[in-house]
Amino acid sequence: VRVNAVSPGGFDTGDAPTSFRTRYDEHTLLGRMAGHDDIKGAVLFLASAAAAYITGENIRVDGGYSR
Repeated sequence: VRVNAVSPGGFDTGDAPTSFRTRYDEHTLLGRMAGHDDIKGAVLFLASAAAAYITGENIRVDGGYSR
């Protein structure tokens, strides 16, 4: 049994006020909020055979926000 987690950062839903998005984007190393494909990639990797020997991990998908 493997137990892993994906912890996304700010996620672009289109509902955030412009002022919040601007401040968030300035603080994030990649300069933007995450989209569906950003989160999906980490989840698919952890569910794949490529991650068969990975357990007990938390992967932050936050574009460098938590640096």
